[in-house]
Amino acid sequence: MSGEKGDTHTGAGWPAVTLSLDRNRPGDASVRAAMWPTFKLDTDERWFDELYVWTEGFQPGTMQRARIQLNALEKAFVLLEREKVRRIGVTLSFGTIERCLDLVTDAFDAHRFHTHRIVVLLRGQLDRLRSPYRVKGCIDWLRSQQIPVGYRLSAPRVSMEMRAIDLVQPDFAKLLAPTSRRPEFWEDVLLEARAAGLRAERLIVAGIETAEQRALAVQVGFGFAQGSAIRPAYDPPSIRTPPTLSPPGEAQAATDETRP
Repeated sequence: MSGEKGDTHTGAGWPAVTLSLDRNRPGDASVRAAMWPTFKLDTDERWFDELYVWTEGFQPGTMQRARIQLNALEKAFVLLEREKVRRIGVTLSFGTIERCLDLVTDAFDAHRFHTHRIVVLLRGQLDRLRSPYRVKGCIDWLRSQQIPVGYRLSAPRVSMEMRAIDLVQPDFAKLLAPTSRRPEFWEDVLLEARAAGLRAERLIVAGIETAEQRALAVQVGFGFAQGSAIRPAYDPPSIRTPPTLSPPGEAQAATDETRP
């Protein structure tokens, strides 16, 4: 998923069970989503709003996760087309790209007039990939479409993800805020990221929940941030189209035509 439930610090979101139906899943299981604004720390400039998706009550399998992410990608484009958001970020797992490469590229091709307003966050474990070249090919293709490609760091230390960083060569990266309140600890995290080839000004530190954390992120030199202390998450805008009411005469004619 875009992230684990523990990464979210808000109840914002909406049950989206239709994204992944499984009759063997408990009835209270659901797929949920929230929009997390991403801001530049030194200027308070809004970069994009991340469509953040997670599951509750079940752990999705690889193909379930792929269906959920592909559906979220389609919803992201609809939000752009209807001007519900200016710029949006979506997550794709390595496994989704490997198994559904054509569906991924087809989605971007179908919305080519809006691809300049989307950014992609990749995540996953390279050890589980059978064909890393498919992922690399997709990354190169996305960049050829002028789509920024980032990487979500999830390991305890940046150095543990060097293989993935080398594969993706991310334009930006996202990591969770350090739990320590010591500036030295935050500085060490940033130094390790720089040693891995990541630029501080293109790093998003997520989970900024207090003014103290925000001050530490600014002091150390992170470029962007997400979290309640930056801007609270909000429910994804509705994309349901209201029913169109036909004039009484047309409605009656349609009824007459379909009557046996």
